[in-house]
Parts: sequence; C-alpha cells; structure tokens
Amino acid sequence: MGEHRNSGGIRSISKGPLITVGAIIVVVLAVFGWFELRDRIADQGAAAAETCVEGAETLSVTVDPDIASQVTDLATRFAATGPVVRDHCISVAVEVADSTAVAGALAAGEQSWDASALGPIPALWIPRSSNSVTALPAGTVDGTPKTIASTPVVLASPPQLTAALDAKGVGWADLPALQSNPESLLGLSLPGWGGLRIQLPVGPDSDATTAVLAAVGSSANPSSDVQTTPLQLPLQSPTRSTLAALATTDRGVAAVVPDSTDMALSRLAGGLSPNADVHSVPVTEQQLGMSGQSELTGYAPPGSTVSIDYPSVIMSGSWVNETLRRAGAQFVEFILQAENSRMFTDAGYDSPGSSPLGAPTGPDVHTALLDAVTNPAAERRSTVVIDVSTSMDTEEGGRSRLQNVASALTAQFDAVIDSTELGLWSDSKDLVKDRSYRILVPTGTVAEQLPAGSRRQALIAAAQSLKPENVASTYPSMTAAYRAALEGFVPGRPNSILIITDGPNDDPADSSESVLTDITRLVDPARPVAVDVVSIGTNTDTAPLEAVSTVTGGTFTTVPSSDGSDLAALLGKFLY
Repeated sequence: MGEHRNSGGIRSISKGPLITVGAIIVVVLAVFGWFELRDRIADQGAAAAETCVEGAETLSVTVDPDIASQVTDLATRFAATGPVVRDHCISVAVEVADSTAVAGALAAGEQSWDASALGPIPALWIPRSSNSVTALPAGTVDGTPKTIASTPVVLASPPQLTAALDAKGVGWADLPALQSNPESLLGLSLPGWGGLRIQLPVGPDSDATTAVLAAVGSSANPSSDVQTTPLQLPLQSPTRSTLAALATTDRGVAAVVPDSTDMALSRLAGGLSPNADVHSVPVTEQQLGMSGQSELTGYAPPGSTVSIDYPSVIMSGSWVNETLRRAGAQFVEFILQAENSRMFTDAGYDSPGSSPLGAPTGPDVHTALLDAVTNPAAERRSTVVIDVSTSMDTEEGGRSRLQNVASALTAQFDAVIDSTELGLWSDSKDLVKDRSYRILVPTGTVAEQLPAGSRRQALIAAAQSLKPENVASTYPSMTAAYRAALEGFVPGRPNSILIITDGPNDDPADSSESVLTDITRLVDPARPVAVDVVSIGTNTDTAPLEAVSTVTGGTFTTVPSSDGSDLAALLGKFLY
C-alpha cells in the first residue's frame, strides 16, 4: 500500500540558488575590500611621506633660568604633537643657562663654545632681554626675534619706602632729585631716611638697571626716545645731566656696583633701615618674586610700564641647518598660541606686546646709558684751542682733519651739561693783526644766553665754520690761553686748556723753551689749570707739548688719525 508525504514536514531547498547568492556576496566583499585596501595604501603612502623618512633631528633650546620651567613644559607638549619638519621627526632638548654667559659665548664664536658648561650650542635661544642679543656678531641671528613674554621693571624697596613712593606718585623723572638731595625722603614723610639711595648693579642679570636708566633718561629729554632709538655717543645734554644725578647717592657713594641684581637684592634685604647705604634696587617683578626676599616690595612708577622682554632668537650660525631653523620657528609659533602663552601670564608675566616701553635696543644705547652713570658728567671750565694751520687741511677718511675735529667737537658741545663752562679759540700765525689766536667764543656757561642764542649754539656754529688759515703758531696761543684761564679760574671744579693740533709749531717767533719757561712761571697751586694736548697724526714737535702738559698736571695724547670715533671719545674725556 503506497505512502503519502506528511504535509507538515520540512521540504528540501535546491542548493543552486544559495551558491549563486554566496558567490555574489563574495564578489561584492572582495570589490569593497579592494577599494578599502587601495585607499588605505594611498593613505599610508601619504603618511609615510610626512614621517621620518629623513631621520630624526633634535632642536637644542637654551633658555634663561627665569622662564625655564614654562619653556621646558611647552617643549614636552610640542614634542607630543609629533612635529615633522622637512621629513625629519623633531625632538626638543632644553638647556638652562645664564643669559649673560650665553651671550658672551655666542659672541666669541662656535669654536669657543664650552658645551660642558653651557650644554649644546643652541639653535633656539630664549634669553632675558633683547640687550643680550645686540652684541651678537652679524649673521648669527635668523630674522627678527619674537617676544614670548615680558616682565615689568620695579624698584625693590622696604615696604615703608614703597608705600611712600606710591602715596606721592613718584615717577621716573623724580628719581634723580630724590637720589641727590640728602633730605629728599623727608618730603615723602620719611624723616631720618635722607636721600633715596638707589643702587645700580651692572653685573650679570642686571638688565633692569639699563631699563630704569632708559626710562629716567627719556623723561629728562622727551624729544629723544632713548628706549628705542640708537643714539650717537655721547647722550644729549639733558639726558646725561639727569643720569649723572643718579650716579652718586646723597652720601657721596657711587651708586653703580659691579654686582648681579641678586647680590644687590641680598645686600638690600640684609640691611633694611633708614640709615642703610642702599634703599632701592632696580629689578624685574619675576626676579623679585624668585629671589626669596619676601621682606622687599616692588614699586612701579606710574605711566607707561617699563619691561624686560624674553625674545625667541633663532640662530643662523654654521651649526644650525635649515631643518632646525624651521623647527625653531615652528616651536616659537607653538609657544605663542593663546592656550600655550597663557602659561606665562598665569605665572605673572605679561603677554607679548603688552608693554610699550622695553629695554633699550642697540649696543650703542646700552653703552651710552651705562657710561652716563659710571662716568658721570661733571661741571668744569675749559677753553679749547684748535690749530687751524694749513696742515689741518690734510684729508683723512674723506674729509679734512679740521672738518673731522669740528664734528667731534660739535658732538661734545651738544653733550656737556648746562652748567659746564666752555670757550673756543683758534690758533695760527697772524690771525688777528699780529696775534696768533682768535677768540671765537669767550669761555662761559654753555647755557648762558648770548645775543644770537645760547653759548652752546655759538660754540657749535663756530666749530662748524672753522677753516685752514696759516702756519701753526701753537706756543703763544697756548700761553695766552693759560693766562686767561688763570684770570677766569673757578674754584671747586676742574679748570683746563685743551689744545688740539697736528703740529709742529712753524712760527719761529716763539721757541719751545720760552713757552715752557713762561707757563712754568705762571703755574699757581692755588689755581690749578691743566693743559691737555691732543696731537693728531705724526707730530715732530711733541716734546715741548708733553713738557707743558706735565708741568701743569695735564695729559698728552696722540691719535693716529682724526677719522673715526677715537677722537670724539678722547675729547669727551676732557670736556665732561
């Protein structure tokens, strides 16, 4: 009997359709996978082109101790981003070193670099203050350094003094008078303190001193921006006079010391009393905070903030290749990003560009400011006697000796302080009838008003109008000037005659023996008048001039040429 299929059972399915579907899925997956693999290979190829196919490079960074912790932390963050420059993977090595030491070593050149003391020579240097950069040789800095942070300059003082200065709103322009007046702090309700007694350290890490001098100098002469303008040496008269008042305290003690700022702060903190020899020291806010001298406070005069900057200096020496220069620039841009530069502002620094007055730029400005307080201008009385013989028409450096001398004198006449007394004579045979000298400007106070302007203006105009005349006739002119100096002698200040000549004395009417005899006879210990002689070029008649200088207590100096800065610097020694 036949069996029937169970209608509720499982029916079998043909395998053919399943195989077809499976094959289609495999093909689709294979195609999709091929595209994915192709894109991945392309991405990997592109990525490979951006990684270390050229190897690794280490960016050596040297930073001042002030901001070492912030820069070190930022270097770690920067390295974590995996920077790649010109197919080189970049790592960063940070060395901490004193800015003064690094500046001196870089100025000396790569061959003199002491890696055992300073670490690797840097591709990127972040010193304290742009002053550190100005002395570097040309060609060692790539581009213009960008400031990554700055810190205000203040006067570190005892709390009582800081409060008194703040209460009176004492500005930069007020400091010289407070320094020199022995009772100035009485006017600030500090009886028994005497004068301000600012000490000016000029040793390592003392950029704050120069910044204060620049601020005080510009307040004395607003028409000359001593913060940013490279000045000709010497500084102009108002600036130099003002800075000279800072050079000595009310006790007659030199304010300038060769110490570091830290040493000066320690000395100040160790003797906090009204009777101390030092009451205040220029310092940055960061230096003061890091010094550990918690008993000192900082005073910032009102007005524009005076700051010290921290520039990022990308080096361009032979030890730095293009990859490292670009890596240095990339790291600097990383530092300047808002979220990173906040690390400096959180630590109390100012952000880049927030302070309008910085430290002076250019080595000439730096040198001139320090010279104004280390060699302060003094009141003196001097008569300049200049040789206008035909030999002074000799050309040196594209101009005549006489023109060079006139330019050097003009700079000095413009620089001396207002209370200095100066006069100008010229000498040559028969200048006025049978007289061998002409009184161009009688000796007197340079600020005195004459019919055609101040004596200072008259001196400058007379110097610029000099021209060669006749043969030299130095001896009788020198004797006449010496007699006049004795008659006009002013006690309490240096009195002198300054002779500028290229000799020899060509006028046979007066002998060297007679002039020496006459002047020796005239010398008066109660009225000392020094005869200083500057001899230009080859002078065969130096012995008598040296003898006169010796007997009067003066000096004799030879300069090989009237061209260049040597003559101007020398004349400055005799006139201010």
